[in-house]
Amino acid sequence: MASTRLIIALALLLSIPATTLPAFAAGAITNATLPAAKPGNVRLLVNRHGTGKAMDVQNNTDVPVEVVLRLTRMVNVTGVGSGVVRKTVPARTRMRIATLRKRQPAYPLMFQQSFNYSLIYSPDPNKKGSVGGYAYALPWKGGPFHISQGAGGDFSHNSPKGRYAVDVAMPVGTPIVAARAGTVLTTRDGQAGRMPDPAGNYVRIVHDDGTHSAYLHLKQGSVKVKEGQQVRAGALLGHSGNTGRSTGPHLHFVVQKHYGDSLVSIPFRFSRPVSSLPNFASN
Repeated sequence: MASTRLIIALALLLSIPATTLPAFAAGAITNATLPAAKPGNVRLLVNRHGTGKAMDVQNNTDVPVEVVLRLTRMVNVTGVGSGVVRKTVPARTRMRIATLRKRQPAYPLMFQQSFNYSLIYSPDPNKKGSVGGYAYALPWKGGPFHISQGAGGDFSHNSPKGRYAVDVAMPVGTPIVAARAGTVLTTRDGQAGRMPDPAGNYVRIVHDDGTHSAYLHLKQGSVKVKEGQQVRAGALLGHSGNTGRSTGPHLHFVVQKHYGDSLVSIPFRFSRPVSSLPNFASN
């Protein structure tokens, strides 16, 4: 009985007049490049298309994304094969990934949907999705160490401030060094555990182009630099720790730029390859 009510509800929802739904201009939406405006996310947009449905993905990030759309419990639906659609959507682009049509025009479309995506991006110079721009030196000494959570991870790398950050697993006490020359902007050195700052102890450096690099979750009492201090690439900043919102000893490294009154994460690349562990926080 409950399933019958669900099907009826879906049928009613999908039969809403077009005037009540958001709509784009008529015609197919291809790879129309979006302006590089405010940082955004990745959204699935479902709109009426004739008697069917058009499904578009709007990727407002600065890197390509792989999207997966799954349609289940399809009734009177054609145009999507078995119901699994996997596409790569370029950066800053809106793209149509599926068009649903009715098998029998007199009856409504019915389906359930799920949607997820992952960023096609790596800070390693030799991997798919790497980006241009300044090549950051590795911000640690020793190793080799591995990336334990990459860009776009569900655990903590899914907001505009941290979308392109990387977590590098390493023992507490590993020397953390500046990945690029600049001026120390802010630091924290006195936090012992998870509270009060999710970043834990950290160092933030501003560079000559206005971008920032930030080094998070440092060991209490280990910070070796002061606000206003000029540092060169490779200068010792402190030692890695497990403070703040951390699931284990690691360095959280992120490059950011100003957007209005806030900071947003931007893609970056390392000057040398860094291998990745299985990404436990991947979408």
